[in-house]
Amino acid sequence: MEMLKPSDHQVDLRVFELLASRLCHDIVGPIGAVNNGMEILEDEDDEFGMMGEAIGLVTNSARQAADALQFYRMAYGMAGTQVGTDLSELATLAVRHGKKSKVEVDWRDRSLPASAPGGCGKLLLNLVALTIECLPRGGKITVSCIAEGENLVARASGEGQGANLREDTAPALRADAMIEDLTPRNIQGYFTRLLALRLKSDLLIESGESERIGFSVIL
Repeated sequence: MEMLKPSDHQVDLRVFELLASRLCHDIVGPIGAVNNGMEILEDEDDEFGMMGEAIGLVTNSARQAADALQFYRMAYGMAGTQVGTDLSELATLAVRHGKKSKVEVDWRDRSLPASAPGGCGKLLLNLVALTIECLPRGGKITVSCIAEGENLVARASGEGQGANLREDTAPALRADAMIEDLTPRNIQGYFTRLLALRLKSDLLIESGESERIGFSVIL
C-alpha cells in the first residue's frame, strides 16, 4: 500500500480523480438548478406566475456554479500558484465559498508579506476549505499570514457550534495516510497537507478549545 512520506510530493492519479469528484459534486447542484429554471422559462404557459422565480433560480444558481469553479481553479489549479502578494481575489472567493456552508470568512489582511514563498496564497485558500469542513453548523473563520518571531505563519482559525476535526478527515492528515483510503470527503485534508509539504513545512492542527479548530503552516 502506498503512503505519503514527508519527502515525497508526487501525487497519485487517484488524488486527481478525487479532487475532480469533489469539484464536480460542488457544481452539479447549481448547474442542475439552472437546467430546472431553463425548463420553466421554456414553458410558454406561465399560468402559475413562476417566470420571475425561474429567472431568479437561474441567475443565483449560475452565480454559485461560477463561484465554485473560480474557487477550485485557484485552490487546485496552477492559477493559484501564480498569485502574487495581492490576495484580494482569493479573499473574495473564500468569502463566497464560505457562504454556501453558512460560514463567515474574515480575511482582513489581503496582502502577503514580501518574504512569503510562492504558493502561499493557494495554501491559505485550501486552509479555508479544510476549516469549513470542520464547521458542520456554520460559524466563522479568521484567515491570516503573519510573522510570529522569525517565522511566517499561514493560518485559518474556525469557531462555531460543533467545530471539530471530522472522523474521516483525521486519517488523511497523518504522515502514514494511505492513498487507497482517501475519498472525496477527506481529499481536501490530504491535498492541503501536500501543499504544506511542498513548501518544506507541514500542516498543524490547532484545537483543544471547545467550539474552535484551526490549521496552520509555519513557513
